[in-house]
Amino acid sequence: MYSGRRQAALIAAALCTAACAAAQTHTATTIPGSSPPKRKLSIVSAQEEALRNSPLLKAAAERVRHAQGAVSERRSAFLPTVAGEATLTHLDQGVTTKLGPDPASSVTIVKQDQKSANLTASLPLDIAGMLKAAVSLSEFQYLIARLDYNKVRNQLIQDVTIAYLDVLRSTAFLKVATAAADNAEERHRIATAQHKAGTGTRFDVLRSETDLANARQAVLSAGNRVALAIAAANSVLGFDQNTPLELEPVVEPQESKVPELSALIEEAYRNRPESLQATAGISAAEKGHVLASRDQMPTLGLAWNLQYTPDTGAFGRESSWSLVARARIPIFDGGVSAARRSQALADIAAARQDRVRALDGIALEVRQSYLSLSDALERRAVADAALVQAEEAYRLAKVRFTSGITATPGGSPLLEISDAQTALTQAQINQLNAQYDIRLAEVRLRRSVGRDAYSTTPNPGVSAPPTGALK
Repeated sequence: MYSGRRQAALIAAALCTAACAAAQTHTATTIPGSSPPKRKLSIVSAQEEALRNSPLLKAAAERVRHAQGAVSERRSAFLPTVAGEATLTHLDQGVTTKLGPDPASSVTIVKQDQKSANLTASLPLDIAGMLKAAVSLSEFQYLIARLDYNKVRNQLIQDVTIAYLDVLRSTAFLKVATAAADNAEERHRIATAQHKAGTGTRFDVLRSETDLANARQAVLSAGNRVALAIAAANSVLGFDQNTPLELEPVVEPQESKVPELSALIEEAYRNRPESLQATAGISAAEKGHVLASRDQMPTLGLAWNLQYTPDTGAFGRESSWSLVARARIPIFDGGVSAARRSQALADIAAARQDRVRALDGIALEVRQSYLSLSDALERRAVADAALVQAEEAYRLAKVRFTSGITATPGGSPLLEISDAQTALTQAQINQLNAQYDIRLAEVRLRRSVGRDAYSTTPNPGVSAPPTGALK
């Protein structure tokens, strides 16, 4: 019982030590109560930071390294192997014999303590091409892992760009809300002064107070959205979420014409890592079928063996060597090879269907991005015109409010300017949404066609779509 408890305690201590070590090595990015310095970023530097810090991209790089090791392992099967072995044997007794009456004439046949050393070198001969097929299969799997890195990179560039734009959008919303609150405060001041002077009504004061309270609430909501957007951006960037950000504005979208949909889909088929992965998956499955088909082929190998036995006794040889050629010809394996070939054919069929599904998904994503960009461009034209009208309506309402008159006889100047302010704020929000929706649609369109998947700088992925390497 005591031994069992002691064992359990040792295991628990070991697990605790391992967990503590892991926690020290891989701590959380966000530290409670931290106050990191402000980071000033442009859209380019933000993308660079995300590529440098992303755990997803780092994990993809490790998978590439694992696949590369598998290729090296398969290639090493072509090389000779050398192994050494040493043994020391102690028998319960040795064997001796006498060749005459003289005690000195005894001869040891088997020594009680025996030492031996053995050196073996072997070389496989790939007469059936099985080793070559295995290497080719691992190379396609390595290519798939590298393309997975490109896929993660393509998605990461989109995510960090969207997060960057969301911070800018929420900051712009905060400016609009703050301006509306300032205007509401000014109207409240004027309404209060007019009421005290006897030229205004108590209702105008109450209405201005309500407008001011709503405007201040909108400022609080907009500020909360900014804080959430910054935290989300920090998460994508790999920063502590408490890090203040100062982001440079991006260039206004100038594109007024949407590219042709069919050309975009063709570009996506050529560039998207998912499409290339699916094609490489078919090739890998075909290599797997080749490997399964050659399982019944003969194998041949050479081996050279050197044996050193200094304690063999009186009639043994101290050293010897041998050269062996070994051939193996499968005769009957109970149907295992046939079953493997059937599985390999099923893998090929499944890989082809996976490619169809991947291409259909890519085409749908491109179409969605295309339609979103078209819609955003149309909405921007409408929003720009509506904003011009709302600004002019607010300007006229402000003049009438200051003068104490209305466009409608018997109407309230405060109600008129309040409605104009609401319409102006909504028009400003609509115009901002249209602008940023264009940027977001462009970002999503870039990802859907795979334009951010590749980089010429050294990285675990591929630098360009490997069309020739997939055959």
